Amino acid sequence: MRLKKSHVVSGVLALALIGATGTAWYFAMQAQTPAQRAEEAAEPEDSVITVRVDQDQLIETLEFDAVFNRTGDFSVPAPAAPEGIETALASKIPLEVGDEVKAGTVILEVSGRPMIALEGDVPAYRDLTEGDTGPDVKQLQLALQQLYGTPQTGTFDARTVADVKKLYDNVGYDHATKSEEVASEDTGEEDTAGGDEGAEGDTGGDENTGGGQAATVERVVVPSSEVVFLPDLPMQVSKINAQQSAPVGTDQPVMVLASGDWKLEAKLDEETAAELSKDGVELEFGDGPMEGQEVGEFELEVREEAAESEDGGMYPGEEGEEQTQEVTYAVFAFDAEKLEEVEELVPEEEQEVTLVKARSAEDALIVPLSALWTDGEGRTMLTVVEGEDRKERHVEVEVTLRHDGRGVVEPVEGELAKDDEVVIAWRDRENA
Repeated sequence: MRLKKSHVVSGVLALALIGATGTAWYFAMQAQTPAQRAEEAAEPEDSVITVRVDQDQLIETLEFDAVFNRTGDFSVPAPAAPEGIETALASKIPLEVGDEVKAGTVILEVSGRPMIALEGDVPAYRDLTEGDTGPDVKQLQLALQQLYGTPQTGTFDARTVADVKKLYDNVGYDHATKSEEVASEDTGEEDTAGGDEGAEGDTGGDENTGGGQAATVERVVVPSSEVVFLPDLPMQVSKINAQQSAPVGTDQPVMVLASGDWKLEAKLDEETAAELSKDGVELEFGDGPMEGQEVGEFELEVREEAAESEDGGMYPGEEGEEQTQEVTYAVFAFDAEKLEEVEELVPEEEQEVTLVKARSAEDALIVPLSALWTDGEGRTMLTVVEGEDRKERHVEVEVTLRHDGRGVVEPVEGELAKDDEVVIAWRDRENA
């Protein structure tokens, strides 16, 4: 559509009108009276920030953490890699810290194979094969007896075979076997090692051995890497060092299990150890399972431990030996039965302990430490603001207790009372 000349002229006039209106509005906004400009140019009035003097009790405290643990620990060593596997990996970690470990519990899966907890005093030192005899077979049978009533014969017999299979079925893994060649007469029902089980893996592959025959059978095996004999069950997971899908190293246990009575102890720094060494020390339990309970007796124990460097590593000593240092621990006596949820207590759980270093009077005058200043004569001063004219006066005080940014003060020269306003900062004051 073509624009007429009259339309163009009207548009230009409209734009000019809008521009003129905007310019007039801008200059109107900028216009000020001389009094207004003088007021803005003048220095701002002095102002002060004040708080009121509080009257209460101030308690100086020192807080530290104690840790719950059990009196008995058992370190579970890393197992050897399963046959045919070069590196043992933690393929599954079924437990968490605090979980209970009973007979038949799988505590870790390594390269797809289980580590099963059983009760026993002697660690497994060899693979036990169907037909074996010895005291370690008796220990296996005694452990299985608690689960399935296995007779203790000292021979890895048919009943033991059946119960081992049951154990592996219950934890969800296939039992291990190994192939053996035996004379054909050894595969019959008279086989005392396995009975009917011995012929289960018969391949039928009889061989001519100069008038006799041989057969291959499958023997049930309990690998030493798949059973963990623990002296005291049930136990509780205290620490897990194994990491999912990572190699299980031999330089540290894969996990630590705990049993026995509960104990509560705290590793102390020098300041806390010195305070706890004083007579009549006052302690309170803070956040944690013991909160609200009275702190009983405690003992200080000095232990030799490997010296830690600033980055958390260990200082090497001469000829590669680790340097040691003396560390003080506070060991607290307590009655675990008084804990409402002792069954939910987890090793390494923290308990806050508060050490009361000092208490003021209940009606002490308390001010923020930021309100204190020192005059030219080295005296500790407060500035009090009072009256409608906000007049200032200075009061010399003595600080008798400091804690958490607050201080108890007593006037030395001048008067000070509850709710007096004291200056904590000056704003816009020259040379403040």
